[in-house]
Amino acid sequence: MFLKDVFVLAISAFGGPAMHIALFQKRMVERKNYLTEHELLELYSLCQMLPGPSSTQTITSMGYKFGGPVLAFLTLMIWILPAFILMTACSFLFVFLDVGVTDKVFRFIEPLAVAFVLTAGIGMARKVTKGSLRLILMVIAFIIVALLRHPLEQYVKTPWMFPFVIVGGGVISYFLSKKDEDIVRNEQEIKSKVVIKWTYPIVFGLIFIFAAILGKITDNRLFILFENTYRFGSLVFGGGNVLVPMMFDQFVQFHDWINPQEFLTGIGLNQAVPGPIFTVATYSGGLVMREGGIVTQLLGCLVASIGIFLPGTLMIFFVYPMWDSIKNYKIIRRSLDGVIAVSSGLVLAAGYLLFLPVAFEWVKPNSFHYTNLQSHNFINYFDIGLVIILSLMLTKFKIPTPIWVVLAILAGIIF
Repeated sequence: MFLKDVFVLAISAFGGPAMHIALFQKRMVERKNYLTEHELLELYSLCQMLPGPSSTQTITSMGYKFGGPVLAFLTLMIWILPAFILMTACSFLFVFLDVGVTDKVFRFIEPLAVAFVLTAGIGMARKVTKGSLRLILMVIAFIIVALLRHPLEQYVKTPWMFPFVIVGGGVISYFLSKKDEDIVRNEQEIKSKVVIKWTYPIVFGLIFIFAAILGKITDNRLFILFENTYRFGSLVFGGGNVLVPMMFDQFVQFHDWINPQEFLTGIGLNQAVPGPIFTVATYSGGLVMREGGIVTQLLGCLVASIGIFLPGTLMIFFVYPMWDSIKNYKIIRRSLDGVIAVSSGLVLAAGYLLFLPVAFEWVKPNSFHYTNLQSHNFINYFDIGLVIILSLMLTKFKIPTPIWVVLAILAGIIF
């Protein structure tokens, strides 16, 4: 019965983590009484403190709560499967359809995708601005990742800049924040009750190291794809919107495996698919491996999906059994503020970087320096206006995201 309810959620959970948690509340708490509202919020808080897809980790931890690792694994598979199938199918659109057809049909998906990311970033920024330290960390992250790309490109363009900024935000927050200083329990007492099982973090670390070594030594695109997505899944705090700038930087700009239009289309289509937003990695993995044929492309979708979801799953299996003991650690409470603030800055940076290829015409693709702008008619006034209007409409009208995507596709077909 529990897995049946998970499947119902998997085919109806549109709108990202915030909407997913609302649906978990409605079905798993109010209708089925699997757990209390307080227990659900505690699980969600735990997953917010861990890297990876927060709503996926939340429902996986529910499975762990009721049936241990086996039920947790089955819960994860059922939750991911519908979105995996749909995003895999989406990745083949650019293989079997004529380029002119896809460009026309998805013409308005690109500005819609930018509007989705911008509104998400603004929404996160509003929450972050309720503290001067968080606001400063958010602004610094945005400046480093977005505005300093030209003078610092050899450093900022590297994929290691994102984990550096995230970890840096956590460290600064730990030393400067005074959050919960008066309510944190005696840590010696906490530590005496903790029984740590090191199997999962050891596996987590070994996979991280061996994937990086194999990708470097073999230069095999499939190994590199797994290493990239596994690294993203290991370092992303704040959900799928924080994943977007990392993937854009790696697959579009660093490797040049996907063009900006295809990537933006994938983000837009992902909004119309139920389940975890992290399945945008499924779509991207398929496009990365499309040159090898159908089987290789399917393998790319599978490898990218495993890479993006495995780290967060290993972390849940490691942390959940001792959550009651460690949730009041001072280092966790203090550092989390900085991590969330920096993640908000990364989402705003993603909106800015995704806006550039839509708003302006560039001589060389994926090179967003002002010297690379076309000499004439380089501003796309219509698309800029469309992004602004769509962003305002997304903020004003509470229309389900799949409807926005369907309307954008219909507009592309008609106009």
